[in-house]
Amino acid sequence: MFTHLLVPVDGSEHAKRAVLAAADLAQRSGATLTLMHVLTRSGSLAVPEELKAFSELEHIRITEHDLIVNAGNEILRNAETLARENGVKTCEVLLRTGDPATHITDYVKKNGADLVVMGRRGLGDLAGLFLGSVSHKVAQATDCSCLTVK
Repeated sequence: MFTHLLVPVDGSEHAKRAVLAAADLAQRSGATLTLMHVLTRSGSLAVPEELKAFSELEHIRITEHDLIVNAGNEILRNAETLARENGVKTCEVLLRTGDPATHITDYVKKNGADLVVMGRRGLGDLAGLFLGSVSHKVAQATDCSCLTVK
């Protein structure tokens, strides 16, 4: 059936349902599951104003970039835990920065995923309504099958 599933995740409820659907498919077919989170921005290397006093008191430097990367890694950890709790044996996680649709389609082309499972609606902003959703862009740009989950 399937050998390699790619699941882009953004922490949304639709992404969680996509992980559950992909975990079921991966378990049934013995497929490898790759979870990907794409940061749409990397954040500055400056310490946010709200954390300056804490930073000075605790002698640690926490930048906006650190906060964004940590949030992305937490989304991936939660998705991986959910996948493994639902029977996935082989699971890899990837954190990228940039345009989500571009990273997803590039990954499919370079790594031979045979199915992309993604939420129909993510945490995208109003721009998604005008520019097109990530799931729509991916479905149009990849040669593999795409499953969108509500």
